[in-house]
Amino acid sequence: MVYKLKYFFLLTLIFSAIGQANNVEELMDEYTNKNALSKQTIDANKGHLFLFSRDRLEKMHARTLKDVLKLAPVMKYKENRFGLPDPISTGSIEPFKSNFIRLYIDGVEITQGWLGSGLVLYGDVNIDFADHIEMYLMTTSFETSVEPAYMTIFIYSKDPKRDNGGKMNFSISNNGSNSQSLNIGEVKDGYAYMLNYSHTLKKREKVENGTPIPLSRDYERSQLFGYIKSENQIFHLQVMKKETDSLAGFSWDASPYISQMDYLNLHIDYGANIAEHWHVQFAYDWLQTDAEQVDDMPLAFFATVAGNSLYATYKNSTYSGEITYKNTIGKHRITTGLKGRLKSLDSLSLRGMGNLPISFDKESVLTLFFQDQCKISERELLTVGLSYAHYVRNDNIQSDDLLQARLGYIYNGEKWGYKTYLSRTMFTMDPFSRQLIDDTSIDPQTTIGFTQEFTYTSENNDAKLTLMYIEDKDAFVQTIGSGESTYFFTMFNDEYSFDTNNKVSLQLFYGYYKDIFDMDHLEGYGGYLSFINSYGIFDFYNNVVWQKYSIDEYITYDWTSSISWEATRNLTFILKGQNLLDNAQDSAIIRVNPLTGTLSKPLKYQLTDRRVLLEMEYTF
Repeated sequence: MVYKLKYFFLLTLIFSAIGQANNVEELMDEYTNKNALSKQTIDANKGHLFLFSRDRLEKMHARTLKDVLKLAPVMKYKENRFGLPDPISTGSIEPFKSNFIRLYIDGVEITQGWLGSGLVLYGDVNIDFADHIEMYLMTTSFETSVEPAYMTIFIYSKDPKRDNGGKMNFSISNNGSNSQSLNIGEVKDGYAYMLNYSHTLKKREKVENGTPIPLSRDYERSQLFGYIKSENQIFHLQVMKKETDSLAGFSWDASPYISQMDYLNLHIDYGANIAEHWHVQFAYDWLQTDAEQVDDMPLAFFATVAGNSLYATYKNSTYSGEITYKNTIGKHRITTGLKGRLKSLDSLSLRGMGNLPISFDKESVLTLFFQDQCKISERELLTVGLSYAHYVRNDNIQSDDLLQARLGYIYNGEKWGYKTYLSRTMFTMDPFSRQLIDDTSIDPQTTIGFTQEFTYTSENNDAKLTLMYIEDKDAFVQTIGSGESTYFFTMFNDEYSFDTNNKVSLQLFYGYYKDIFDMDHLEGYGGYLSFINSYGIFDFYNNVVWQKYSIDEYITYDWTSSISWEATRNLTFILKGQNLLDNAQDSAIIRVNPLTGTLSKPLKYQLTDRRVLLEMEYTF
């Protein structure tokens, strides 16, 4: 009789568990959301936040930073004529333009120093190691960077305390592209360890240019990311090797015979809390670029030394360091410190010629900053920030002094919130661009911004309206005309949760630009609509991104759709379609006849190929 009662209670528990499985899953999802790692890293004073949470990244099945940047406000994903991520690119014969979009991993900036922002290589980086991603648009807190920024992107890696064990991902698409990644995390003896390795072979649609050799942008990338951290210390190691077909490259008329660039990148950093209120951090970035460019016409920038063919190896190093003091004194949260960076062009060698003598090969910057966050009331915060940066360059290149200031007010009510900033930000041209245009006296750009943000939060709904007015003086970032530009942006974001597993998200934006690039004015609008749904062991994701600018012929629609099947607790299969309407955002390559200086019709191509992927995830 006792055994029968045991079996009876056992069966009752089993059937009860089956009947309540969905409720348990909902409770676990709710617990996970409430205890998300992002709640520890979000700083309301960093600027205007656009968050991609752990749950959202997983439901999107976002594999690269490109998947996220496609949904970014205003500065969306774009590529330059070298096939590299470059959201501010115009498609013309120019170096990397997005130097002022700064990228951080676990609070440490990834930079390529002489070239500028780390986005040049990491703009489409594999993010299987990422827990969540924060984007702060404009008026970024001065405590974050050695150098100024239009937008800062913070990628925060997974924590072994939450992700102990391993995860493997395999992906293959109908055009032959494939990727593999492995992520392992462990906590042992007070230290947390994480190691991520990924490999990607990306085959992309060719761009027809009217010659027998269409432009190619295929690439193969291997990436290693790892860290060791304790309560007061952290050490990161990143290695990336990327072999690319570099689209139009240095060909003026976008008809190269050969256009290839290979990159080898190393990043190391160490940070420690050395006292109660003091933190120090050091970072080293090294990049080697091997370029092979052959054309029937003289190449851009290198015609005098290389003619029609360029076989070059370029190396540069960047050293960064900082010491920061944080303390709360009464109602004031004080943050101040000193940051420094040294950029070095180590060598530029040409095949058959050896190392070229380069006189301008050093740039250093020293930045002193101060920030006070004053608590006016339980719900109000007044913030003041000041930053002074001094740039020094060798070879009699002019020095620059950048003075920046920001005044902000933040109100957080139970449901309503408000945030506003008045800011003055200064930018100086990156050394690589300065070197290519051979100009020793380029004045810094001054940007004045006034921004406002209104938020409404309820149990199921999060809505935000953001307004921005910006003026550039002595502009070189987004203009080649008058030197002065003005912009107005308005963005509306709304996320409604029917429950923890079913959500809908909407973004709408409108932008008006005056005296941008070589145009009197430019208007643009767009947004996205996404649905996340879960039914038992099946998850569904659908997202449509659309946009149109006044210079475009039509509206572009980029539809991404996926369905995932949780076959077992450890094994999931995903079927994913990208650009299913074959009408995604396009980019243009400007073509110039180097003999006559006349313009040809630009080459247009889609930034996202139409394709179908099959993926498998396995956790252990």
